[in-house]
Amino acid sequence: MKKCIMLIICVVIMVSIAGCTKTLAQPVTMSDVQIVTAYAPQANFPNSASYAFLRRGPEQEEMSDEQKVIIRRLRDAIKDELASKKYKAAKEDQIDYIVDYQLVAQYSVSILAERTQVEGQDWMTIVGVPDDFIQGALVIDIFDAAGLKPVWRGLCNVNIALADVTDEERNQRARYAVQELLKTFPPQ
Repeated sequence: MKKCIMLIICVVIMVSIAGCTKTLAQPVTMSDVQIVTAYAPQANFPNSASYAFLRRGPEQEEMSDEQKVIIRRLRDAIKDELASKKYKAAKEDQIDYIVDYQLVAQYSVSILAERTQVEGQDWMTIVGVPDDFIQGALVIDIFDAAGLKPVWRGLCNVNIALADVTDEERNQRARYAVQELLKTFPPQ
């Protein structure tokens, strides 16, 4: 009887802990999300470590205010996701890893064309529906600080609909992309 009660308590605890991990839903303004990751098989990835960003913060760079907001949003998402994996930001002289990121965006138009034809007639029409969107790519590189060698790389390709969205939706998109990208970091 005691074993049964202990088993039930363990199951309840495991379910409640598993339910605490927050997985974000894909925002409706994102589509065709593709994730590719690679890592150095000889690299050792501890359960917790320290890191620093390779690039200076957006406040210290010369860029537009809009770019600063985007970079700050991206860095915050990376920091939060690494913190959830017990990786802590530290000063440059006390780090295990160096984290770098690149964000590329390109405006694109896709036209869906459909031919229509009326039977018995010699003419045909083509109906085209344009779709404007942004093609984006986020690359995160993680380097071993001691040897300055790359140990992990992740690439997220995504299409983002051109729609008026709130800052919260933009934050959600950044957090979702980073979460999906860092799902396999550190490799097991």
